[in-house]
Amino acid sequence: MRIQLSPTRIVKDALTVWSEHGPEVDMVMDPKHLTFAPESIEEIYSFHVLDHLFPDEALTAATNWYQCLLPGARLYIVTDDFEYIARGFVGGDISVDLFNQMHNNPTQFTRESGAALLSKAGFKSDDVHVWFADVPNLFPRKHFELVLDGKKAV
Repeated sequence: MRIQLSPTRIVKDALTVWSEHGPEVDMVMDPKHLTFAPESIEEIYSFHVLDHLFPDEALTAATNWYQCLLPGARLYIVTDDFEYIARGFVGGDISVDLFNQMHNNPTQFTRESGAALLSKAGFKSDDVHVWFADVPNLFPRKHFELVLDGKKAV
């Protein structure tokens, strides 16, 4: 089974799981505390979930997701890329109003902090990767997004 954590369907053929009902939601469940059996999920796609949580909640959620994955399975996380947004703000491309409207989240992630979170959740650091482009055949990466994946060891 492949699941995506999002209120809208992004990945074709993945079960859409979200905290409340919606037209594209297949299953209602708390994204921070998935209740799937341990080692039962083939892939998890998390779209702007972790950056909307406080740091301790983000680690709890990522650890829960790791436990749900089958050995050899992957977790993809998409968050705002704080380095990109900060450069845009300092350079004048992102206004305070735009920042507050789109990027004012309790937790911000850089490549390093995202990779560190996945390592703390259980992924081996060698099995964590940063994507600098679209994830082929799965989903596009927006210019302000950070995309990482972790593969659970076999």
